[in-house]
Amino acid sequence: MLPLPLVKQFAGYLKPDDLLFLEEAWVPGNIEAMHKLREAVPVPLATGERDRTIWEVREILEAQVVDILQPDCGHGGGISQMQKVAALCEAHHVPIAPHCTMSFLGLTASLHVAASVAFFLIHEGYEHQLPEGVAHKTWTLDAEGYASLPEGPGLGVEIDEEKAIAVGQESGRQFKWPDNRLRDGSVADY
Repeated sequence: MLPLPLVKQFAGYLKPDDLLFLEEAWVPGNIEAMHKLREAVPVPLATGERDRTIWEVREILEAQVVDILQPDCGHGGGISQMQKVAALCEAHHVPIAPHCTMSFLGLTASLHVAASVAFFLIHEGYEHQLPEGVAHKTWTLDAEGYASLPEGPGLGVEIDEEKAIAVGQESGRQFKWPDNRLRDGSVADY
């Protein structure tokens, strides 16, 4: 996130590149800043990956300050809540571009929702954060970035319960976020 004048300047440079959208360019919940951006920025605006409730999303949609909403199934209440968010977006003619930085369990749940809604645009996700062999997904991602639909009952993910228990009992195992850094050493987003 940058100060508003810098976001405006930055977005102006991006316009000739036919950018799909400018993502999360402001602090969540600041509708006034979103209005200012909407008036000044010549590229589509996206937000929502850090919004946790349908009420936060409703406020954004009613203010008409976003072109694309990025709900996160894992952070925003699961499949049922993401379906509700998608319905609100459809009612406001705003497509969704779901966001998921959780393991492929969360990504699989999000793909199920994306496949079932009318205004799906694109999906952002990462396949990390589960120890090897704990779970097996039934969907694939091809070389062009297209995901197949999950198969089988439930989410379409098989959990190796014995492996999950063994991993949980390993001493010293600790979750660690990916350490993505920019060239200058500053923290990069996921």
